[in-house]
Amino acid sequence: MKFSIAYAPDDKYINQTVVSMVSATENNKEHDIEFIIIYSNLKEESINKLRDVKNCKLRLIQVEEDIFSQLPLSKWVTVQAWFRIKLPDLCPDLDRILYLDCDTLVLGNLEELFKSDLNGCYLAGVKDVWGVNNYCKRLNMTSGVYVNSGMLLLNAEYCRNEKFFDKTVEFANNNAKIIEFCDQDSINKVVDNNKLVLHPKYNYMDTWWKGGYYEYEGDEEKEYLEAAKSPIIAHLTGLKPAFKGCGNRYKDKWWEYAKITDIYQELLNEYEQSKIPQEPFKDKLFSIKNRYEGKTKIKILTILGLRFVISKKTK
Repeated sequence: MKFSIAYAPDDKYINQTVVSMVSATENNKEHDIEFIIIYSNLKEESINKLRDVKNCKLRLIQVEEDIFSQLPLSKWVTVQAWFRIKLPDLCPDLDRILYLDCDTLVLGNLEELFKSDLNGCYLAGVKDVWGVNNYCKRLNMTSGVYVNSGMLLLNAEYCRNEKFFDKTVEFANNNAKIIEFCDQDSINKVVDNNKLVLHPKYNYMDTWWKGGYYEYEGDEEKEYLEAAKSPIIAHLTGLKPAFKGCGNRYKDKWWEYAKITDIYQELLNEYEQSKIPQEPFKDKLFSIKNRYEGKTKIKILTILGLRFVISKKTK
């Protein structure tokens, strides 16, 4: 079976992209994989790293940032985040495209995912781990399910026919004041009632940096805990394994795949030179932070260096 897997990296994330690509090829050796790299500006060195990934085909698509320059951004999101919405139009020969963020690992066979029934759906995705009710309310969504855009199986033909790109851009431009998560908010609004919600094993997010906090309940919680044990795709949110201080449960697995790459020594050198992030000095004086122990929310108030802790059981 042929898999089309897309990424939208910049030079900063190229090494993580390489590791993700290698994890996909290692766990899908019986399938033909074409990686699609959609980018605006990449150094030749970065492109060569992508070309060095073995057992796959590579499709490089360069786009002009001007197409996306007027769309809303936030301080933690680069313009590359918007590129994914253009994938169906840029690949008119493809029916399905799996978009992955650069900080993902493919840990299993993707055949079942690619065979998902997407009839009448723009895409398939996994419900986000927290904030879903608030996000849906803010965006006036009626499905009640807000998906994380770090893994999206795009029904490319349907997206082209239904003008997915145009609709997403139109919503973003007309609703910039209520948008918080840029492309993710806009995608969710457009696909609201025309999406397939997947098992969390296809985008497992370890929230170690939030004390393991998540908002799944009932059967969804059961599925999430199952996914934690053997995900097909792991999304390494928070500080990345390439840097000291990462506590993700799949950081060691990430290094297993990193070791297979041609850039392993570079990754190792960067890791050794990195430092565990320190709390900014201003946060030691004044800050409000949330942490979690299971589903107990702990609010830590720091005022002039004095800390006050308030705990509250979440619903």
